[in-house]
Amino acid sequence: MSEYSRPPADMPASEIIESWLPRAFEAAPRRPPPDSPSVRVTLSGPGGGTWDVCVSDEALSVKRRELGAQHSRPNPEDDPDVLLRQSVADFLALLRDDPDLPALLPPDTDVTDVLCVDEGRISLLAQIDGRISFEIEGRRRRRWAIDVAFGQSGMRAGRPRSTVRVDNRTCAELSSGALAPLQALLSGRLQVEGDRALVMQVVMLAGSVRNSR
Repeated sequence: MSEYSRPPADMPASEIIESWLPRAFEAAPRRPPPDSPSVRVTLSGPGGGTWDVCVSDEALSVKRRELGAQHSRPNPEDDPDVLLRQSVADFLALLRDDPDLPALLPPDTDVTDVLCVDEGRISLLAQIDGRISFEIEGRRRRRWAIDVAFGQSGMRAGRPRSTVRVDNRTCAELSSGALAPLQALLSGRLQVEGDRALVMQVVMLAGSVRNSR
């Protein structure tokens, strides 16, 4: 594990995105393909905001979107490839311990492993077009959630087309690699509402990430 495996525990979300991530990317030994997807991150709550993150062979660039730009009329030419929405607290839980949640990012995974996607995963991602939400039921009524949109249909969708819910134990087994995402889906340990075909596409993408490490 490198010194940039995880950000400092007291670092706010905005500093992680705007400063720490670019430094971690610069120090990473791997370089991504030139057609890596662009990502827009929207975090709600105190310390939140919206950022456009673009990866190139040379650097990771981050641009914070002003409040007026966030609420302006959608322009398809301005759309990212992937849009992530969640609370500041749930974003931080990805990168540090939360006593009521399992490890969401596997302990043997650097953050830069997620940023430096390979050609195969880019191809899988390009086939996904829709909006999906994931929810984890933790301990003591802790609920972690993320809302992800892919492609033009996902960006224009008013709400997720699919919702996937998973319990604490299943999430821990997925994170550790003891349970494969496709196996969890087929065995019913992932509770699915809505478009199962969209869920299958995202699960295949998640499985390719795990298998590549």
